Amino acid sequence: MTVSERRPDVDIEDDIRQLIRSFAPLKASRDYFDFRSQNGVVKLWGNVRTTQARRVLLDNVPRVSGVMNCVADDLCADEDLRFEVAQLLPPGVFANVHYGTVTISGKLPEGASVEAISDAVRHVSGVRRVVTDLK
Repeated sequence: MTVSERRPDVDIEDDIRQLIRSFAPLKASRDYFDFRSQNGVVKLWGNVRTTQARRVLLDNVPRVSGVMNCVADDLCADEDLRFEVAQLLPPGVFANVHYGTVTISGKLPEGASVEAISDAVRHVSGVRRVVTDLK
């Protein structure tokens, strides 16, 4: 396919939808991430559950006929978010991540602030919402 014979974005998007339907972890995450193709440049954003699901997208979208480039700076995997958020938490406090929603639970150590912890977690790229259930 030459540059002058660019493939229509709607066809590229249809192939990506087929990829999503063919891999169960992506199919399960499809309501939590999105994509668009514009002149063959595909942008992906949102959250998927696993690092593997993210990797499948990043490995296969560029292989779709007509894709010139794939930008996934705003596509996050919950597994990776959980590890990043955990580094911000004091001992006794835990995080669970579900499609970008972080639930912080456990026992808040003396001197720690729910607001400070929530604010730090909220600033992690890919976190969409923070819920606290601290004792």
